[in-house]
Amino acid sequence: MVFVLGAAFFEWFAHPHLRLRDIRLLPKIIWQHKPVLFTLLFGLWGVLAAFFTPVPAVALMGSLARSGDGALASLLFVFVLVFVYIQIWRDSKALECVALGVVASGILLSLGSVLEIALGKGLIFAPPSPADLPIVSFPQKGHLAGYLVATLGVALAFWFHKPGWPFLLTSLIIAFALGLTYNRAAFLGLATILLIGVWRYPRLGLWASGLTILAVLAGIGWTQARGVGGQKELASTGSMQARLLFWKAAWGGILDRPIWGWGGGNFDYNWPLFLSPSEQEQFLRLEVGAYKMIDYISTPGTVPVWVVENEKGQRYTQSIVLWKSHNQLLEVALQRGLVGLGLYLALLIYSLPAFLRLTLGATGLWAYHVFLLLWFIPFFSEGVLWVLFALAVAEANRQKK
Repeated sequence: MVFVLGAAFFEWFAHPHLRLRDIRLLPKIIWQHKPVLFTLLFGLWGVLAAFFTPVPAVALMGSLARSGDGALASLLFVFVLVFVYIQIWRDSKALECVALGVVASGILLSLGSVLEIALGKGLIFAPPSPADLPIVSFPQKGHLAGYLVATLGVALAFWFHKPGWPFLLTSLIIAFALGLTYNRAAFLGLATILLIGVWRYPRLGLWASGLTILAVLAGIGWTQARGVGGQKELASTGSMQARLLFWKAAWGGILDRPIWGWGGGNFDYNWPLFLSPSEQEQFLRLEVGAYKMIDYISTPGTVPVWVVENEKGQRYTQSIVLWKSHNQLLEVALQRGLVGLGLYLALLIYSLPAFLRLTLGATGLWAYHVFLLLWFIPFFSEGVLWVLFALAVAEANRQKK
C-alpha cells in the first residue's frame, strides 16, 4: 500500500497543472486504454464479489493462515500494473529499464541458488532437508523455479532482440539455476519459449535452445554431484495424480459458485466437500503421506481435519490449513468467479501477439503462466507478475500502432 500510494503521489506532482475537476476526464482516458480498463474491472470485481462470499471478511482481507490472498491486496497489485503502464506510456524507455530490473532479480536469485547448493543450507530459510534446496527467499523451490523461468524468459527475449554475450551469459546463469530446482513445470515454460524462438528466429533460436538446455543439464548434474537430491521429482507421477484431485475439487467449487466465486481463503475450508471419501484418502496419501483415512471430522467452513492411520495402525488427526488449486486460471475462477476469470483472460489474450513476437515482458509473462498451469502464484512474486502484465500489454499496444 505504501508503494502504491507513493506512486499515486508521484503521478499527481508530476502533473502540477491538474486539478481535482479533471477527474471527470478519467473515464474517457481509461476507455482509450483497454488494458487499464480490464485491469481495474478485475480488481474492483474482486472487491464487489467478496461481499457475496461465505465469509466476506476473509475474502476481503485474506485468510489468517497467509497474507496476500484477499481482494483488497489484489486490488493494490492491480494498481501496480496501472502505474507501471502509465510510466511506460509516458516514457517508452522505461519499459526496457523495468525489464532489466526483472532480469537483475533473476540473476540475484540464481546466484543465491548456486550458493545454497554449494553450502548445502538455506541462506534465508532453513528447509527441512537439503533435498528441498534451493529456495533462497521463497517458501518452496517450486515457487523459486517459477520465478526463475519468468526472468529467464525476459533475458532470452533480450538476447533474441539484441544478440550479444551479456544477455546470453545472463540467460545461461539463470538456466543453470533453473536446473538446480528440478521443476518440470518450469522446464515446460522454458521449452515453450525455445520452441517459439526457433520458429521466430531460427538461427538464434537453435543457439539459445542448445546452450540453454546444456546449462539446465549442468545444473541438474551439479545438484546430483552435491548429493542434495531432486532426481525423484523428475520421475515421480504422484504430483500429477495429486494435481488431478486439486483440479477436480476446484472445478466443483467453481460450478458451485460460478458468478461470485469463493473469495480468497474461503475455499480452503470447503474443498474436501467436492471430493469423495476415496478421493480424499488418495489426496492425503499423496500430499501428507497418510496410510489410511478413517474419517473426515470437520464441518463446512472450518479447517479440514481427518482421522488417519499410519502403517503401524496408530491413529492421529491430520489437518490441512492451506489449500491452492495449483492452476492459476482455476484459482482466479475460484476466487472471483467466471466474470473475474474472463477479465483475467482478456488481459492475457491481449498480450498474446506480443508473446508470439517474443517481446520482453510478454515472454516472461507467458513463460510464468505456462508454469502456473501446474502451480499457483505466491504472494512473494505476485507484484512482479503484474509488472510483467504491464510490460506485456504495453508491448502489445506498440505493435498495434
